[in-house]
Amino acid sequence: MPNYLILLFILFLPASCGQEGNSKKNDLKMEASLIEVSIGGMTCTGCEQTIQAGVSKLDGIKSVKASHITANAIIEYYPSLVDSLKIKEAIIGTGYTVNKFIVAPQD
Repeated sequence: MPNYLILLFILFLPASCGQEGNSKKNDLKMEASLIEVSIGGMTCTGCEQTIQAGVSKLDGIKSVKASHITANAIIEYYPSLVDSLKIKEAIIGTGYTVNKFIVAPQD
């Protein structure tokens, strides 16, 4: 009979261990924030795509929508994974300037 208990323990242990990690990932998804960034130097849709691609590479970025017409980008991000300094560095790294950050109001 003890052999069956060992077998049951081995079968059910991996299933219960993986659940803890998944709950931590789900907690991070609920903490997204919005920020608007005023950007200098954008003149076309290619500029928009360059900024969107550069910022999207950062861990913790949920979405990026840049507009050369309004000269800004709306960025949804997880503050627990990425901060405004890293976002600013990513934008500057694509060849554009950051004029200012405006924290979007939360509902």
